[in-house]
Amino acid sequence: MDTCISQLNQQMQQHQLQAIVDSFASLSAIQQAMQLQHLYSSAQRMSVKYTYLQNIATRILTQHSLPTAIISQLNNTDQLSFFTPGLKFNHGFTQQNQQQQNVLHRLFSECSEAKLPFNYVRSLMLFESNENLLQALAQVNDIGLTPVASYIANNPAQHSLPKHEFSALLALMEVEFKQNQGNINTAAFLKALLTLSQTSPDKPLSDYKILLSGAYLRCKTEQVERYLVQHK
Repeated sequence: MDTCISQLNQQMQQHQLQAIVDSFASLSAIQQAMQLQHLYSSAQRMSVKYTYLQNIATRILTQHSLPTAIISQLNNTDQLSFFTPGLKFNHGFTQQNQQQQNVLHRLFSECSEAKLPFNYVRSLMLFESNENLLQALAQVNDIGLTPVASYIANNPAQHSLPKHEFSALLALMEVEFKQNQGNINTAAFLKALLTLSQTSPDKPLSDYKILLSGAYLRCKTEQVERYLVQHK
C-alpha cells in the first residue's frame, strides 16, 4: 500500500480531517489522485460511510484544485456523482489534463451503454445552477472536440439510446451550441468520426451514429455519409 494511502487511513481513523486537507498539498499529482480514488472506492465498499467519505473528498476539493491525474480515471456516473459536490469548487469541471480533456470529455467518450451519463449531467445543469459545468460542456480537447462531440465521434457504441438519454443528449447539444455561439469544429469532428469508422472497415457506422452526427453538425445525414465514403 502506498504511503499516501496509509497516511490517509491513519488520519481518518484519528478523525484528523483538517490534517487530511492540509497535507494534500504536499502530495504529488499522482498521489493526490490515489487518495481521491481511495476515498471513492472505500465509499463503494462501505455504503454506511459514503456521506462521510464524500464529505472528505469535498473538503479537499474545496481548498485544492482537482489533480489532473484523476481526470483520465473518471469514466462513469458513480464516480462523477461522488465527486460532484467537490467539483463545484475551484473550477473543477473545467480543469483539463495534458490532452485538454475535462471530466466530461472522459466520461462521455468512455461511458458504457449500461451507464449512460447524459440525463444525469443534464439534471445537474437544470437543478444545480453551475456555470462551470456549462463552460465544461463547451470546452474542446487537444483535437478540437467538445465532450458531446467526443461521445459521438470517439465512443464505439453504435446502438440507439433510451428515449430519456437521447432527449438529454439533444438538450446538451443545444446547450453547447448556445455556449459556443454556433461555432463547431466541423473538420475535427469529421476527422475523428472517419477514424472511428476505419477501426472496423468491414462494419460501417450505424445509421444511428450517422443520425447523431447529423444532429450535432446540424446538417443532413446524407452529407455525413458522403464525407465518409469520399474519405475511405
